[in-house]
Amino acid sequence: MDIIPAQDTPDYTTDPETLPPLTLPDGVTSRFVETTSLNFHILESVPENLGNTRPPLILCIHGFPELAYSWRYILPRLADAGYYAAAFDQRGYGRTHPPDLKSTPGHTFRPLNLIKDTITLVHALGYTSIHTIVGHDFGAVTATYVTLARGSSAPPDFVRSLVLMSHPWKGIPPIPFNTSPNPSLPAPPQQESDLYTSTRDPHIHDSLANIPNHPRKHYKWYYCTRPSASEMTNPTGPPLHTFLRGYFHLKSADWPGNHNPPPHPLKSWTAPELAKMPHYYVMPRDSTMREAVEHDMADQDASKYGTNWLSDDDLSVYVDEYTRTTFGPPMNWYRIQTSPEAASDAMLFVGRKLSVPMKFVAGRQDWGTYQEPGAVEAMESGRSVEGGCYLGTVLVEGAGHWVNQEQWGRCVEEILDVAGHVKT
Repeated sequence: MDIIPAQDTPDYTTDPETLPPLTLPDGVTSRFVETTSLNFHILESVPENLGNTRPPLILCIHGFPELAYSWRYILPRLADAGYYAAAFDQRGYGRTHPPDLKSTPGHTFRPLNLIKDTITLVHALGYTSIHTIVGHDFGAVTATYVTLARGSSAPPDFVRSLVLMSHPWKGIPPIPFNTSPNPSLPAPPQQESDLYTSTRDPHIHDSLANIPNHPRKHYKWYYCTRPSASEMTNPTGPPLHTFLRGYFHLKSADWPGNHNPPPHPLKSWTAPELAKMPHYYVMPRDSTMREAVEHDMADQDASKYGTNWLSDDDLSVYVDEYTRTTFGPPMNWYRIQTSPEAASDAMLFVGRKLSVPMKFVAGRQDWGTYQEPGAVEAMESGRSVEGGCYLGTVLVEGAGHWVNQEQWGRCVEEILDVAGHVKT
């Protein structure tokens, strides 16, 4: 595959702060928060009748290809429960932009900046801690790194509790251990077995590409290729609205293909197992994502699906934003996983587990729960979460990958349950 490094984002031709305001539900407002690194576009909901009490912060972080807008129904319900609830467009997404409207350098798309961006924004909001951080999809990666870096179940640390949605946490890959022992020292304790190498095909891309009759490729690595951003943004066929309607539909509980067969655990990171997943995760080898979606939507009437949780007006928000910004900047976050230098940031957390009260919440019809074999089991067994911190795995009926939109009411319940476990 023609993998490219993270690319500088183009200079802004339109100042996002001059764009028409989004149409939002009652109780949700939007504004820009200026910092030295980025001007963050945020949505927020504030409790009524505050008096002199500053409410605790719940911060919600979106995934791909989403925006802060994805939390529009959840934020006001969290505020009704007494929390200051905020969501932001992440670096490279939506209306968040550099203060000078110049390009965002490609090297800034790396794990440590997920942490720094979040801490910078929270301090700009006037807070020194997050009561509960909630991350969906790629936002769960951000929430995980922030929690690994600055999470503790007791004050005064930065993150007090965590909800991961649709992206479980398997743990940090190990680094070579005891390769140069001192013979005069006792042998070190034996390390836990390495789930990353023992169940992974080191040549997975070649193995997928050579599956007989139906060769495949993994979507994350497709997103790292040279033409992918242009292919996603600039249609040679149906318009962007049609593509995104199909993409959201196929990954939701509305698509029959997520019911037969239903999502289930995979045994290993090998081609025969990964090939069990739908085309939106493990694509036909010679297809673009647009072509893969178009193929699976051929027998679907998208106008009949999704409108109860993602109306055409809602979808137009995504279409307008990605038409303006393209998919290129968000795809930089996928490209860092192919860059050993950038991905090495994660080595800072080798051996560290999540150590705050937390839950994993996903849709029952979400293959994303299982796309990293063994990740859910790692949380449940204590491999990636400290003992006593894991509050459970919740699979929500009637939801696929977009659980925070498809079944937002249930998500509110689970977020508030985790928030209630914080000791003050």
